Amino acid sequence: MSNADIATALSIGEGTVKSHVNRILNKLDVSDRTQAVIVAVKRGIISL
Repeated sequence: MSNADIATALSIGEGTVKSHVNRILNKLDVSDRTQAVIVAVKRGIISL
């Protein structure tokens, strides 16, 4: 989902979504959402 779509779904600002996404990327030590998903699956944080 885009940041705007996520913001609408959660009734929060788009800037808040960007902030949360950036924190997740930093914590996983990755540079984009695709890499974040790969790391999360490998670590068992999420399953597909």
